[in-house]
Amino acid sequence: MYRLIILLAFFPMFLGAQFVAPKASPPATTTIDAGYTQLSVKYNRPNVRQREIFGKLLPWGEIWRAGANENTVLSLDGDAEIDGKPVPAGDYSLLIIPDRNGSWTWVLNRDVNHWGARGYKKERDLLRIDAAPRRLPERIETLEFRWMNVNAQGADLVMEWEWYRLRLHISLPTELQVSDRAAVELNPAKDPKEYYEIARYYLDNGSARKAKAWIDRWAAADEEQFGRSRYHAIIEYKNGNEAKALRLMNRSLALAEEAGNEHYIRMNKQSLREWTRKPHQLSADSVLTRSLRFHDPEGNWGKQSHLIQLAESRPNGTVRHTRLSLFPLTDEFDMQQVRGKDKLQMRYLKGTFGYSVNGDTEADSSTINRLGLTPKRMLAMRDYYTYLYGLPMKLRDKGTIIDPEIHEVWFHGKTLLEMKVTYAPETGKDSWFFYFDPQDYSLSGYAFYHDIDGPGTGEYILLEGEAEIDKMILPAKRHWYLTSERLYLGTDEILN
Repeated sequence: MYRLIILLAFFPMFLGAQFVAPKASPPATTTIDAGYTQLSVKYNRPNVRQREIFGKLLPWGEIWRAGANENTVLSLDGDAEIDGKPVPAGDYSLLIIPDRNGSWTWVLNRDVNHWGARGYKKERDLLRIDAAPRRLPERIETLEFRWMNVNAQGADLVMEWEWYRLRLHISLPTELQVSDRAAVELNPAKDPKEYYEIARYYLDNGSARKAKAWIDRWAAADEEQFGRSRYHAIIEYKNGNEAKALRLMNRSLALAEEAGNEHYIRMNKQSLREWTRKPHQLSADSVLTRSLRFHDPEGNWGKQSHLIQLAESRPNGTVRHTRLSLFPLTDEFDMQQVRGKDKLQMRYLKGTFGYSVNGDTEADSSTINRLGLTPKRMLAMRDYYTYLYGLPMKLRDKGTIIDPEIHEVWFHGKTLLEMKVTYAPETGKDSWFFYFDPQDYSLSGYAFYHDIDGPGTGEYILLEGEAEIDKMILPAKRHWYLTSERLYLGTDEILN
C-alpha cells in the first residue's frame, strides 16, 4: 500500500513530462538599436535540406511567411519609414512574394497572430515594397535575417536563404528627434559635455554646420580636453575654418602630449599632416628629376663604386666608425667598422660572403650571432647602406611605387614638397615619405611608417649639410628620430 501511495504521488509528474524533440526550424531573434529606436525581427529558421526552395517548394508569385511555423514579426518601438511610407511603431507580420523574373515584394501586414500565411488578408497590409533580389555565389543552408549598414538614420534588414538575398531599408526620424530633444533638454545643458555629445552626433552624421553651433557652446562652457578639442578642430576644418582648425588641433596635440596619450598624439599628428598638405603643380616625376639633377648631375651613382666614411653616433655616447665601399652596378659591398673594441669587416664580392673580426677570419657561433656575421645579416647591411646613401637616386629602382601627386607640407619647421613612396611586396612593406626643398629640390628629410598610411610606428630622418662624393651631393648628416615619441636615435655623419 505504501508503495502504491508513493507511485500515485509521482504519477502526475510522469503524465506532465513529455518528450520534446529539437525543432526542425528553431526560433531566432535579431535586434538592434539605431538612433532612439529598437528594431527586431523574430522568426523561425528552416533549412534547405537538399530541397529546391524558390520556384518549387515556395512557388513563384505566391506569398510566403518569410520563415517557418508562426509569423515572422518585425517590431519597432518607434516610428519609421520604408520606401518613403510611414510605418508607426508596433508589430507587423513580415512576408515575401518571390518572383521568377522581376522584383520580389516585401509585405508588412497588421495581423501577427495567424500561422504563417494561413489566414493572411491582403486588406490588412500596411504596405508593399518591391525589391530586387540578388543571387548568391554560394547556397545558404539556413534561413537568416540580419541587420546591416546600421546608423542613427536607419538600417538594412537582409534576408538570405538558398540562392537569394533580399534587402529592406528602414529609415528613422532620428535627426528630427535629436533636434526636438536638444531644444528642450539642452537649453541650457545640465553638463557642458552634453553640448559636445550632440556636436559629435551632428559631425558623425554629416552636418558640420549644426555641429559647430553646439561645439561653440561647449567651448564656452567647459575646460579644455584633448579629445574634445580634437573634435572641435575637425568641426572647424569641415566648416572651412582652416586656420582655427589648425590652432585647435595643435592645442589638442599639446594637451595629449602633456597627458601622455599616444593614441591621440598619433591621430593629431596625422590630421595636422593631412591638413597642411597642398597639391603642388609639379608631378612627382618632375620633382624627382630635378632632385637627381641636384644630387647626381652626371649620373655617377650607377656608373661606379663609391667609398664613404662615416661616424655613427648614438645617444649613449658610443660612436661607430664605418668605411663603406658600395658597388651599385653589381650589388656588392665591403664594410669595415669599429664597434667598441671590435674591428669588423663584412663583404659580399663576386657572389662570396666573407668576414673578419679583429683580423681573424674564423669566429665561434656566439661571436657570429653577436656581431651579425651571417650571410642574411650581411645582405641586410648591404641593402641598408646602399639604400640610404643612394637616395634620392635609389627612387628610380625597380619595385618603387611613387604616388604621382606632390603636396606642399610643413615638415619640422619648413615648407617642403612631399612625395609618397611605397614598394612592391617583394621589395618592401613600409610606406615612405620624402621631403624636398622647393627652391633647389634637394632632399631635406624623409620618414617611414610601418602602417601603410602612417603615422604609426616608424622613424623620421632630418638631413643637414652637404658632402661631395664622386661628384654627387649627398646629405652630410642624418639625424634619426622615432616618430611615435620624437625620441632621438642618433646621427650619422659623412667624414670624406
